[in-house]
Amino acid sequence: KLSPRIDNLVAGVADISIGFSVGVLQSEFAIIMTGCGPLGLSDTLERLCYQGLILFAGCSIFSRIAFRKDIVSLSEEYFEYLEESTLWQIRIADTMSLIGVAGASIALGLQIYNGDNMDGLSGINVDMCRAIRDL
Repeated sequence: KLSPRIDNLVAGVADISIGFSVGVLQSEFAIIMTGCGPLGLSDTLERLCYQGLILFAGCSIFSRIAFRKDIVSLSEEYFEYLEESTLWQIRIADTMSLIGVAGASIALGLQIYNGDNMDGLSGINVDMCRAIRDL
C-alpha cells in the first residue's frame, strides 16, 4: 500500500490544478463579457493560472499521445495504489484543464470574430481595461 504522504501529494497537485483551471475559466469569462481580465484576480495570479493550466493540460495530452493512457490510468499504474477520492480529484483536474483550454480557445475565437483590439499576447485591449479599472 502506498504511503499516505504520496497520496496527499498527488491529491494536492490535483487540487492546485483545479484552482488553476478555475482561475483561467474566471479570466476567460471576464474577457468574453467585458473585454478585460477579472478585476478580482491580480495579473500575476492570472498569469500563474494560465501557466499552471498549460502545464497540467500539456501533461494530460502528452500522456494520451505518448502512453495512450489518460492521466488517471497513468497515475494508477505509476503509484500503484491511490485512494478513490484522489483518483476523482485527478479526473476532475484533468477534465477542468481540458475545459480551460477549450474556454481559452473559444474566448480567443470570439475576440477575433468581434474584431477586438488585442495588444500583444495579453489578449485584451490594455488601454480600454486601464480606463475601466480607473473608473
